[in-house]
Amino acid sequence: MQSETDIYHYTTPPQMAKYKNITPTIYRQELKGKILVTAMSLFKREGIKRVKMDDIAQALSISKRTLYETYENKEQLLCEGVIYEHQLRQEQLRQFTEQAENEIEVVMEFIRQEIVLLGGINPLFFSELAKYKRVVELLNEEHEQKRLHSMEFVKRGVEKGYFRSDINYDIVTKMSDAVVQHVMMTRMYEEYPLSEIFRNHVDILFRGICTDKGIAALHL
Repeated sequence: MQSETDIYHYTTPPQMAKYKNITPTIYRQELKGKILVTAMSLFKREGIKRVKMDDIAQALSISKRTLYETYENKEQLLCEGVIYEHQLRQEQLRQFTEQAENEIEVVMEFIRQEIVLLGGINPLFFSELAKYKRVVELLNEEHEQKRLHSMEFVKRGVEKGYFRSDINYDIVTKMSDAVVQHVMMTRMYEEYPLSEIFRNHVDILFRGICTDKGIAALHL
């Protein structure tokens, strides 16, 4: 799988192009990658509001001027960071899917990735994302793409006998969305770690939608 550094040796994704204000060079592209990785790490650990552009520049040992020449403001940096991490996770899961024997193996890898991801994120990161309009728009687009891919994935799983055919998966998706909203609105993450909330939710979810064949292949 590609590492967070390796991905920046490739062409900047088209979604990011609209945010660029400078002529791309190898140095600038590598710098952009380092800034994104560092900034997103700080945002997820400390929360978005607490992290200032000065903190990011200091963590990278670059000048504040260099940082602002690359990214105009925190929102632009956050937008590109969200795009980057989404594409990185999608690519990792795509590569795993190509090698997986069945849909259940893909489910298990997805759960593993999400538990690792959530285990290292300050819940403030998610609650503060909602304050950035452009980021919310990106997340909504990402959610719709995920929904379409999930429906195609489930269809294949049903055809192969791993997922039940007697379930309305559109309802299941909307119920899962409601669970996420409830967790954030009630601040459940203050009582339980996000990774534990997620693990319990997907355990019940997948045991409910899997056939006996699918459950036998699960290792939750």
